[in-house]
Amino acid sequence: MGFLSRLIYNCLLWLGLVILSPLWVAYLASVPKARAGLKSKLGMYPDELKKTFSRKSKPRLWFHAVSVGEFNAIKTLIPHLSDYYDVVISTTTQTGQDLALRTFPQLTVFYFPYDFLWVIDKALRHIQPDLVVITETELWPNFIHEVTQVRGVPLILINGRLSQRSFKSYQWITPLIKPCLNEITHLYMQSQADADRMVRLGQLSPEQWTVAGNLKFDLIPTVDEDKQTQLAHLLNIHRGDTVLTFASTHSGEDLPLLESYLSLKKDFPELKLILAPRHPERLPEIKTILNNKAVSYAVRSQLSATHPNQQDVLVLDSIGELLTVYSLSSIAVMGGSFIERGGQNPLEPLSQGIPVVFGPHMHNFSEISRLVIEGGAGAQVQTQDELINAVTSLLTQPEIYQMISEKGLQLIENNRGAKAIILKAIGNHLPA
Repeated sequence: MGFLSRLIYNCLLWLGLVILSPLWVAYLASVPKARAGLKSKLGMYPDELKKTFSRKSKPRLWFHAVSVGEFNAIKTLIPHLSDYYDVVISTTTQTGQDLALRTFPQLTVFYFPYDFLWVIDKALRHIQPDLVVITETELWPNFIHEVTQVRGVPLILINGRLSQRSFKSYQWITPLIKPCLNEITHLYMQSQADADRMVRLGQLSPEQWTVAGNLKFDLIPTVDEDKQTQLAHLLNIHRGDTVLTFASTHSGEDLPLLESYLSLKKDFPELKLILAPRHPERLPEIKTILNNKAVSYAVRSQLSATHPNQQDVLVLDSIGELLTVYSLSSIAVMGGSFIERGGQNPLEPLSQGIPVVFGPHMHNFSEISRLVIEGGAGAQVQTQDELINAVTSLLTQPEIYQMISEKGLQLIENNRGAKAIILKAIGNHLPA
């Protein structure tokens, strides 16, 4: 069944390429970021990169992370490994590529190849990995088969997750996914629930998988005190201020969340708001919403040491400052959870000792959100009224607020440990 399903898969890939090529060309022409790394994605590497691949003096460890979230989950593993192995990193998105290059300018960073057999073959001949490490749920049948079965290179999945929604989708293509999962050398899953779904999907035996925990519990950085002081001055936030942060919001969420804030401000006139869109390029859309509601606001990128914020509402249109903003906040409301985007990671605000509130759609962080709720470190709400009530409860009950904050910090501490397990696993799968 594995051979037949791969044959059908490759026929469909080529058929799709032929039929959809006009749309694909139009998409590439109209969306600049879609063209980023196109040649590399086709296995056509520049000469300089080919020379880099050819200089191999140590066993080569290939990490693949789709985008920013996956890269952040692996980035603290790499310094522990780069002295002993030749570490190379691939990403799928341009934002992931840019972040990887900024974080590890001394390492080889490139785009992950398309899952066509001829592309995969060309890429592997250049890269010559001794171990491939993929993150979360990257299941590319041709790539996995060529790495493990054709070249005999071990390939492990780390920080693996499989939501109930993804599980139902994959069930439609079980004949393809089952052999794909069984060709992975070992799966290191975030939780027992994730592992159970993978086991059902691939009919895996116990020796094929391990529940290692979630790397994101181990990878929360500390806040730089100097940056915190500077940002507090810019945003005009002082000790004792009450600050509500709407974090990583998506289109369709800003208006109802803003309306919730305006309702809360009637009872808490001192309440400040930081609105942090997931994608800063949405700033014009957010400005329109604020202007239509006649809300006075400031924009982070327009502030300076001599012209700090003077408004109760601030739009955070910068990259890399959200963790520091959490450290200045009182409560974080997680975006992406009030529409069907699957939520955002609540661990960073918890690490700063502030309670989190999120909406009904947290399927991308189902295990973490379950732990938050069961651990009493935050609340899940279904409606705007429930959101307002949850925030009101936290702001009017300091003893409850303090208890929830402490439970959030304890939750993170209790779930650390995945990093050590994964580092040991990588060492076990690589030549000494």
